[in-house]
Amino acid sequence: MNIEQIAVYGNSIGGVVILACLAIIWIVSKRMGRDERSEAIFLRVYSSMFYVLAALIALSIFFGFGHDISGLMYQKITSLMFALSVIFGTIYLFILKRKY
Repeated sequence: MNIEQIAVYGNSIGGVVILACLAIIWIVSKRMGRDERSEAIFLRVYSSMFYVLAALIALSIFFGFGHDISGLMYQKITSLMFALSVIFGTIYLFILKRKY
């Protein structure tokens, strides 16, 4: 399986996963309320999602994905990276919610 096939399958599944994870994050945020604890948890979740997305984009630049693939394929890979960071953020939210 090459990078193009991973990007195509990941992009088609990634859109649904992003919507599901964002709905889960929204529901959890409504249940947790707006106290100091929940704001600290969501600050950590959103910052970790940004760091994961930045690391994935930096890795794609480091490995030179732009030279081997087209612009449309790079767009699909970028949306796959966004989906991975949202999945990571959702999992991290449940870990922090259980821990604190």
